[in-house]
Amino acid sequence: MKRIVVSGGAPLNGDIAVSGSKNAALPIIFSCILINGISEIDNLPDIGDTRVALDLLRSFGAVIERRGSITLIDTRRLSYVKPDENLVEKIRASTYLIGSCLSRFGACHLMPFGGCNFSLRPIDMHLSACRSLGASVNDNIILCHSLRGADINFDKPSVGATVNAILLSATATGRTVIRGCAIEPHIDALIDFLNSAGASIMRNGREVEIFGRELHGGKIKVIGDMIESGSYLALGIMTGGKIRTHNSPISDMTSVIDALRELGADVVCENDSISACLNSGNHLRLTATPYPGFPTDLQPIFAPLMAANMGGEICDTVWESRFGYLNVLSSFGVRSSVLGNRATIYKSNLHTASAVCPDLRGGMACLMCALSVEGKSEIYSAETILRGYEDLENKLSAVGAEIKIDN
Repeated sequence: MKRIVVSGGAPLNGDIAVSGSKNAALPIIFSCILINGISEIDNLPDIGDTRVALDLLRSFGAVIERRGSITLIDTRRLSYVKPDENLVEKIRASTYLIGSCLSRFGACHLMPFGGCNFSLRPIDMHLSACRSLGASVNDNIILCHSLRGADINFDKPSVGATVNAILLSATATGRTVIRGCAIEPHIDALIDFLNSAGASIMRNGREVEIFGRELHGGKIKVIGDMIESGSYLALGIMTGGKIRTHNSPISDMTSVIDALRELGADVVCENDSISACLNSGNHLRLTATPYPGFPTDLQPIFAPLMAANMGGEICDTVWESRFGYLNVLSSFGVRSSVLGNRATIYKSNLHTASAVCPDLRGGMACLMCALSVEGKSEIYSAETILRGYEDLENKLSAVGAEIKIDN
């Protein structure tokens, strides 16, 4: 178990280079299973989740090499083995094994897929997509001798189900149309990568048309991580400082920038950089919705911002209940109440604390609290935060944080 020790209370000021997007990198990594060739991925973040994903590919026989910022993934000689359950349960993105393994090997075991346990996260939509293309689910394994194109209709946009539907269809025989799909930037990143590998995929609004093809090695540069950028912008404001993030996907972050301004921040965007500092704190109301709405992954990051200023309200329409982190934030003095998918955050007097990370983004919210108040705090199970934030200690130390990660 890793621990973060923080001596907080200092304003954080300076520049942070945002790493490649976790949510874009993971579908791209798992999609390499479909490919008979060597793929080049630039700007792949070196974080806990991508390390696990690469280890899962190695278990099938992939050869992976890092050359500077480029990761080479050779998937020419793969064979199916039942995935290591200890790896699968570490990351939610292991659900992408369903589409990728079924496409390449005609089989995939079902097992407890991991990730943050903040809500019910069923895979019924994923399995429905499998059945639509001709697969059968028998006990704890999905099997299919030949995937064939079909019409897939989602009742609600789901990033995970959309990714798996694309992975299932990219090499299937014939034409597939996916309606009601998610349109997050990482969906388009996956499509761009697969098209570079010879796929025929076109998205028009919430509809994707796919003609199955044999795939060769692909090439892509992973987009900047808008969740990481939003986290550091919020952290600068939280500590009374000003952080400028570089490599930020500004065009994808309209809802985040709007929320910061509604909070009372001055936000400046230039080229690929964003800076934010608080002018006058306002009561803030947020509703997390599928893209292009405010991202659910940032609502835990904004909760301590609200508590440190004039309070606010959060409604999350993406997940049934994503407010468990508030119980842990109460250790730092954050006062809140929850009713269904809505949380009220009250203006609070924050203080130091010792806490255990409740989940990835909730852990970052704890770190924000710790850095914003004078004195020593400790955060345990820090590897949970490191699943999504590359080089966290060095990046924060460079902007003035007194922080140490140890075992």
